[in-house]
Amino acid sequence: MMDAVGFLIELLEIPSPSGEERKIISFIARRLEEWGYCAEVDRVGNVVAQLGEGEPILLLASHVDTVPGFLPVREENGRVLGRGAVDAKASIAAMAIAGVEAFRRKPKGKIIFAGVVEEEASLKGIQSLLEGLPRIDYAIFGEPTGLSKVCLASKGRLLLKIDVHTSSGHVACSWMHKNAVEEAFNLWLSLKNALSITGSSYFSSVTPNLTILQGGNAPNVVPEHCSFHVDVRFPPNVSSSHLLEVSSKVIDSFVKSSGVKVDYSVLSQIEGFRANKRSKLVEALVKSIREETGEEAKFIKKTGTCFMNLIGKWFNVPVVGYGPGDPALEHTEEESIQVEEYLAAIKVLARTINYVLSEDQH
Repeated sequence: MMDAVGFLIELLEIPSPSGEERKIISFIARRLEEWGYCAEVDRVGNVVAQLGEGEPILLLASHVDTVPGFLPVREENGRVLGRGAVDAKASIAAMAIAGVEAFRRKPKGKIIFAGVVEEEASLKGIQSLLEGLPRIDYAIFGEPTGLSKVCLASKGRLLLKIDVHTSSGHVACSWMHKNAVEEAFNLWLSLKNALSITGSSYFSSVTPNLTILQGGNAPNVVPEHCSFHVDVRFPPNVSSSHLLEVSSKVIDSFVKSSGVKVDYSVLSQIEGFRANKRSKLVEALVKSIREETGEEAKFIKKTGTCFMNLIGKWFNVPVVGYGPGDPALEHTEEESIQVEEYLAAIKVLARTINYVLSEDQH
């Protein structure tokens, strides 16, 4: 196998928080060209590369950006530590190398590899990728699931930014003014009550979250403006349009009863997704996991929202989430990946590519 660990360490040593991915994208594009890919950087900064030709077409995609906060990169006790080791540079590295390893056997068809920008922020990278890609037949989204686990479903996301406006005044006569922060919090409580649905599990529940609350200019002035974000995660059997309609009715009712002005905007609207467990792609991945690890694959559902949802909905093709790493370490100060697991995931992915693209699987 190629110097897989060295490549991963090189990726980790290049800081790439959302919006600052240019250096790592250039590095990946150069390395892919050296390995035989035909690579280019698209209009928003994604690196998109191809190996092979013809059909079927398998998309391997993950994101190159990380949350803020660089972590010192080091290798110790069989682990590689650094920001992005789990989310999701190990997946990026594993997919890129697996493509090279798989094509040593010259399979039929081709793979499209995509390193996508701004997954942790605007999502402009994935939108541009979807709009620019030709049709595909299968897709694997690289995300930490663990070596023997396959993600078949992810929750949807509705993100609202809400602004509450009142009039300002001195706190010495606060009874003369409505407090925008207090009004905003009252509106949040109404939204939380209307949107919450408790299911049989965290995955089947609708969970609204107050994530940002900003208001006030001075400690002795009644706030005249407050903005807050509501992040709602919901299962595939619930639609974002329904949740948006409920939110709109709650806001309209609040405005009528309180007399304050409220504006809101939709920052993200992604449907939940559930993959077909019996697709050729899933069968190939399950077989590869069994052959490489000796274990039976476990199917998981994630309470997060990922590119798998967008790819599956856009192309209406079999898609799964798979990659090395413990999801519990995402975004933490202890982010790290087991070298053994990372190397095994490359072999699993290479086997999967060959099975999906081989003629005898049709």
